[in-house]
Amino acid sequence: MNHVQLSDVQYFNLSALTAIKMGVQQDKVSTCCKFGLNAEQAEHLGSLRMEQIWAIVANVGPTSLFPPRPDLLTLLQTPLPLAAPLASVRMPVTVDSI
Repeated sequence: MNHVQLSDVQYFNLSALTAIKMGVQQDKVSTCCKFGLNAEQAEHLGSLRMEQIWAIVANVGPTSLFPPRPDLLTLLQTPLPLAAPLASVRMPVTVDSI
């Protein structure tokens, strides 16, 4: 049996793409909001087979597909009980909104 060795970035991409695929199948609108996706992106990601996701991750290599929120440092430094309310009021900027 072959074991694929993923970099930390590849593992993150695999986890994120898998979570998005599962989310789109359950609630496309909510998943679009959570991940900052438009309908076309969500539709495409939801239609991918797991083999295709693995192939994408392997071929993209150690390049992150998902940039962090602009306010990531602020959220990380915020007292924990305030992190969730602040994260929901300060929605991340998406590429489409720029």
